[in-house]
Amino acid sequence: MTALSALIRRDIRIALRVGGGALIGVLFFLTVVVLMPFAVGPDLALLSRLGPAILWLGALLASLLTLDRLFMADHEDGSLDLITMSRTPLELACAAKALAHWLG
Repeated sequence: MTALSALIRRDIRIALRVGGGALIGVLFFLTVVVLMPFAVGPDLALLSRLGPAILWLGALLASLLTLDRLFMADHEDGSLDLITMSRTPLELACAAKALAHWLG
């Protein structure tokens, strides 16, 4: 097992144990998607063109809610220092943590 796969498995276990707050993300997404047409106005042609952008905007904003916990557990238990000092490139470690964040 490589260091990256161990990091992904560890982060998925932590996310499942702590709870990812998925319900809050879904509710926030629905709130953004429902309220955005009120901000744009009643023009159906404009709303049909902006529909995909509104969905993407809602998804991206909802994903930002849990990003503060991406490195929190590693910082609290000191493993963030071990990750930065390891031979694994920091970019790959961050990509593995982001992948585990999306999967968990």
